[in-house]
Amino acid sequence: MLKCTFIFILTPIFLHAQNQETIVVEPIRGNVNTAFQEFGPSLSPDAKTLYFYSKRTNKGYTEIFKSSLDSKNEWSFPEEVVELNSEFDDQSPFVTRDGKSILLSSNRDGSVEVELENGKVGISRDLYISNWNGKSWSTPVALPKNINTEEIEENPHLMGDKLLFTRYPFGKPDKAKIFISTKKGNIYSDPKPLPSPINDQYATIAAAFNDEGNILFFASNRPGGYGGFDIYMIKVQNDKFIELENLGNDINSEMDEGYIIYQQVKKTFLFCRRVENRSFDIFSASIPRKPSIVEEKLTEEKKISLDTIYFERASSQLRNESTASLDLIVDYLHENPKVRMKVIGHTDLIGNLEDNLILSKERALSVKEYLTRKGVDRSRLDTEGKGPTEPLISKTDEESSKKNRRTEFVIIEK
Repeated sequence: MLKCTFIFILTPIFLHAQNQETIVVEPIRGNVNTAFQEFGPSLSPDAKTLYFYSKRTNKGYTEIFKSSLDSKNEWSFPEEVVELNSEFDDQSPFVTRDGKSILLSSNRDGSVEVELENGKVGISRDLYISNWNGKSWSTPVALPKNINTEEIEENPHLMGDKLLFTRYPFGKPDKAKIFISTKKGNIYSDPKPLPSPINDQYATIAAAFNDEGNILFFASNRPGGYGGFDIYMIKVQNDKFIELENLGNDINSEMDEGYIIYQQVKKTFLFCRRVENRSFDIFSASIPRKPSIVEEKLTEEKKISLDTIYFERASSQLRNESTASLDLIVDYLHENPKVRMKVIGHTDLIGNLEDNLILSKERALSVKEYLTRKGVDRSRLDTEGKGPTEPLISKTDEESSKKNRRTEFVIIEK
């Protein structure tokens, strides 16, 4: 286990940290890492199931595996995800944020054929998608032809309507670039390479957004790093990429690092590192967790009222600045998996009573949807809207209205 002092201002794992925090970087605990390659980690929304790919059987192909987190926070012995695997290479599993779909890369039957320079025919690796039916994953289906080409497509990452993936000519991974496509329904726009300084003349692979979509992580073997492939981050602001930054020598080493993901629920990064005298293993990087003020108050008083959850004006649409407070509720619910909670919306005293009652109910539902997207079982959450009927302050000035426009979280006693 390596403990390091780590200054990391922009990354969400450290939003609640001071200027300097000790993080723990270590191989993930349990029975996942072996002498074989473990690569391409992805987590379910509740952070309790890990998907990755490896060539650890005698079949001769890479396959997708899954492992479960036990009560000791260790990963179980992996099992093959039979419904996702074929008789060919299956790689790069990515579970969507809602847990309803998984994308992967495969050269199975049906993938695009490519004529090689020696006159032979090769099979490219293409992107596929599978959906969760409540019990198992459906048979993977290839993405459209404007996504899948004669080149290699791998490392898919879907955030909202943005699909990221790696593409390079068959047999030339040193030419790898990151592409982006916008998804509308089942239609994907023609992919475009991400601009400089993300893509350059060196290989750039395995891009992933953080949960808020305001930071992009990727790996590159460009000069100036600590080893071969290093992991970088860049801010996303008004659809522009600014402030490229190497993650530093706590994450990056003299070896290769790649394929980093951030798991909001556990406030943990998972990434891959090539280990000396063996292939890639999966590592974690996290700050030792301390209960927040929100969690302490919920534990002691069984309820809390927050006026730091913001919505668009006269709307139930959550604003981005609400996520920090909501994620503290997510943390509490995941640390206390048997707790049930009621979300209560309140409005200010301005406007029509009936309209405000409806608006408060819709806002409570919007908060519930956010919590469920972060892996909280919806059966644990009730909602209620009280409109302006229980004001904290009987005034209509802006400061009073701000305090009245609050969201309450109440633990439901058994």
